[in-house]
Amino acid sequence: MNYLDGLNGKQREAVEYGNGPLLVLAGAGSGKTRVLTHRIAHLIHRGQADPSQIFAVTFTNKAAGEMRKRVFGLLGLDESARNDLWVSTFHSACVRILRSDIHHLGFNNQFTIYDDTDQLSVVKACMKELNISESVFSPKALQSRINHVKNAGLDSESYQPSFGGPMEDVFIRSFQRYSEVLKQSSALDFADLILLTVKLLSHHPRVLAAYQERFHHLLIDEYQDTNRCQYQLMKLLAGLRANICAVGDEDQSIYRWRGADITNILNFEQDYPNTKIIKLEENYRSTKSIIEAASHVISNNLERREKTLWTRNAVGEKIVVIECYDEHDEAHKITNEVANCLAQDFSLNQLAVFYRTNAQSRLLEDMLRAKGIHYQIYGGLKFYERLEVKDALAYLKLLANPNDDVSFRRIVNVPPRGIGAVSLERFSTKAKELGVGHYELLQKIFTSGEISVDLGRARRAFDVFYKMMEEFREQKEKLLPSDLLNFILEGSEYRKSLQDEQTIEAQSRLENLAELRQSMVEYELRCGANNPDSPITLQGFLEEIALVSDIDRFDPAAPALKMMTIHMAKGLEFDVVFVTGLEEELFPNIRSWEAQDDSDIEEERRLFYVGMTRARKKLHLLYAKNRTVFGTSHFRVRSRFVDEIPKNYFEMSKADYFSRRRHYLDRPNPPSRSRELLADDFSQITQDSDGCDMPPVEDGENLRIGTHVRHPLFGEGVVRNTQGDKLIVEFKGRGMRKLSLKFAQLQIL
Repeated sequence: MNYLDGLNGKQREAVEYGNGPLLVLAGAGSGKTRVLTHRIAHLIHRGQADPSQIFAVTFTNKAAGEMRKRVFGLLGLDESARNDLWVSTFHSACVRILRSDIHHLGFNNQFTIYDDTDQLSVVKACMKELNISESVFSPKALQSRINHVKNAGLDSESYQPSFGGPMEDVFIRSFQRYSEVLKQSSALDFADLILLTVKLLSHHPRVLAAYQERFHHLLIDEYQDTNRCQYQLMKLLAGLRANICAVGDEDQSIYRWRGADITNILNFEQDYPNTKIIKLEENYRSTKSIIEAASHVISNNLERREKTLWTRNAVGEKIVVIECYDEHDEAHKITNEVANCLAQDFSLNQLAVFYRTNAQSRLLEDMLRAKGIHYQIYGGLKFYERLEVKDALAYLKLLANPNDDVSFRRIVNVPPRGIGAVSLERFSTKAKELGVGHYELLQKIFTSGEISVDLGRARRAFDVFYKMMEEFREQKEKLLPSDLLNFILEGSEYRKSLQDEQTIEAQSRLENLAELRQSMVEYELRCGANNPDSPITLQGFLEEIALVSDIDRFDPAAPALKMMTIHMAKGLEFDVVFVTGLEEELFPNIRSWEAQDDSDIEEERRLFYVGMTRARKKLHLLYAKNRTVFGTSHFRVRSRFVDEIPKNYFEMSKADYFSRRRHYLDRPNPPSRSRELLADDFSQITQDSDGCDMPPVEDGENLRIGTHVRHPLFGEGVVRNTQGDKLIVEFKGRGMRKLSLKFAQLQIL
């Protein structure tokens, strides 16, 4: 079979286009991935480029892996071509370049990659060092602004303040110190990966020339989502040859809040004269009703190119607009509609609920658990950001990079070994005075003896930690990464400390550590003997997981209702979609509603358009007449976006107050189910106790994480966290509750 068979006219035109700049405007569901993969295959098949001369980038590992798999399948290539063909995310590609050439910028090529949590730790440490109060200046706000500036292509040296005042002074001092700390730690944050690659290519012409000579064809997926720094990277690599193919859709540009610049795609032909523009307007995903309704909505935007999606698919059912009395009614109606879809033989994994903010999911989770409907939430705490996983990775990171002070501070007293906060602060101050890293200071104290530091009673604990890490270091080159992890968990007694807790929470953490080891085993199977060009290394594993995103863990076949924000839903599709909270000030978001700039509302409209076009067969749009915000019920106005849908494309379901009250009061007694999360699991609640009467707990002495309790109103539950006299308890069918021990009248079961 000819690999070009099955392409429509416009797709084939894009695939077969020769040299020069090409812009493919690919509407939702129009087969853009098909065009990209077939174009790569065509370039190689026709001899226009060797696999090693192609540089293709996208935004998720999942998308990159799928593209690579399809190209290999089309051409019959084997895994030996894996490293020759550069199909990866922006960040992965830049790591590959920096590992080879970052020394030109004065950095160690064995750098560690800091995730958002690590980055925030550094920001806080810098603020403390500079005597900047966290109660006055938000560390997260500083972190966000640092990333924003870097995504715009500026570092702490090139940044020029646009205004004065104390806020700007705090930012500049924090940014400069933050940059110094990262360089001393041989660490890069996510924004650095692209920023430093651009800096490398801009300031070192020979390095740039080498990559321009290597890559004869550039292909970029989701071009509308590129930020300024990513734009500069591709502009540099394209050079005078300008064989650049950008595929995207400005109608789906929804990431301005993280630096995406829609003008990159709108001004493409100005950046690359003689650009060929091809529009993919045939949708293969959705029914006519959904596509035509979505097209009417997005046509209200001004920042877009003229194009109209169409489809050969059936007209299908009308969109269902559901008016709800309040958020409780909304949750009930979604749950009932999900049950109806299951009765119509839709698969649970092909149903999805989208919302504008993560906070909207709580009530729906309660309803789903009460009905016994299995669900998964995407977003929130990622697997590799869980406490015990971060701890284990910190041990591995410190072995891979002894300069990594963030990892050192994280695990020097984990599990507890007698190094208190005061002792650690004194140690850190000494390291700063001497201009050395934390681990290097340990070496100078306990190995060479060239430095004497008064560590007080913590001296022995520091010595034990250092000798333990040196023992781990001896095994680093001898053991596979998965076996090294086992060696660390045993040698540090981290696993034993969890086993000794004998709680459900501790058991869950042990299971997460087992899952971490399994991910290492899978990495080892992908490399090594199966792929001699990719040797098994600890650095390679750490690099791989540092660049994984939450959506990379998305499993479309998992038998569960999928729940996520619309931002997370980008690139996915489902038979049935529910879009919730369609009210002014919520969707469009209040920040956009108050904004004077129409571009904010246009981005919200693009977000709504993305949500609509994820649906293949059924689309439900829900809004509430009343919604509780910060404890107070407010009257709500239906979103303007619903009103922009022509009435002939939807049918209306009005709110029924009495039905809502009946459903709310007659909730069934729920089965004992845990909340099924992809990103933030809670342990399964065990079976009921014998119900013996116990006096209410008053002092909390016997309350630990995992303790089973009974509340006079909420029933039975499990303690999930304790903070002084405050408790977080998960109750069966009632979700998570924050209680005051003084007034809760809890009984231990």
